[in-house]
Order: sequence, then C-alpha cells, then structure tokens
Amino acid sequence: MKEKLNSAIDVLLEQLQVQLQEAAETKKMINSLKRRIGEEPMFSDVAVEQLGTVGIRADQYYGKPFATAAQEFLTAKRQACPAEEVLRGLQQGGFDFRTMNWKEDDRLRGLAISLAKNVAVFHKLPNNTFGLVTWYPDVANKREKQKRGNGGAGE
Repeated sequence: MKEKLNSAIDVLLEQLQVQLQEAAETKKMINSLKRRIGEEPMFSDVAVEQLGTVGIRADQYYGKPFATAAQEFLTAKRQACPAEEVLRGLQQGGFDFRTMNWKEDDRLRGLAISLAKNVAVFHKLPNNTFGLVTWYPDVANKREKQKRGNGGAGE
C-alpha cells in the first residue's frame, strides 16, 4: 500500500513541477503585456520554482543498484544534471555508497566516472551534465551507426 501511495505522490510531484513551469510562463507573459502598454510588471517572482530534491523520500534509493538509483533520479528530474546534483539527490534518497566502496572524499569522482562509463544508460553532455541516452535518440542512433561502421571495417 505504501509503495502505491509513494508512486502516486511521485506522479503528483511531477505534475506539480509542470504546473509551476506553466505558472511562471503565464506570469512572464502578463509582465510582457504590462510592459508593452507602458505599465510596470505585475510579478517579480517569474523564475520557475523548482521542486528540486524535495520530493525524494529518505529511503527512495536505499538498497538499489547505483545505475538504477541514478537513472530514477534523472528520470524524476526530467533534465540533465551535473554529477554534484546527482550525488546530492542519491544521498538524500538514502543510497548506500558503502556498497560502492567509495571513500566519502571520492564519491563525486567515482559517481561521475560511473555515469560516464555506462554509455548504454547515461549520456555525458558537453556542458558536463549527465542525462539519459533515451532523451537523445539522435546521439544514440549516431553511436549505433559508428559501431556498425567500425565493426565492418575490421572484417
């Protein structure tokens, strides 16, 4: 029962983030129209409010394999994130880094290396953020073509 409710909460948090984005866009539009008619903007808080890691349960990633936990975190964020943000999210979600045999001082480095090496699931962007390969089908297709091309060259 608890898992079902937590799943429902996760879905609602995702919907809330979309609603916050839409509200910010509406406020920006109103401000733009107010400026156009020579009036002062009505809203000063037009930045999109981010739920960030607020929706992460303290035990959400506990007992899960690293790649699964990192993938779930990025899926929930719905955007590429720097390794530091992934680390903070996994820590907040109770991921047990002791299973990775990473010293506390080396966690960020180990996490970034692990994400970069797992090219089947994660994609490192040029701005040093990590996303999911499924978000970038053109990149995945290009990689697949290169693999096939390299495989045929040695035959």
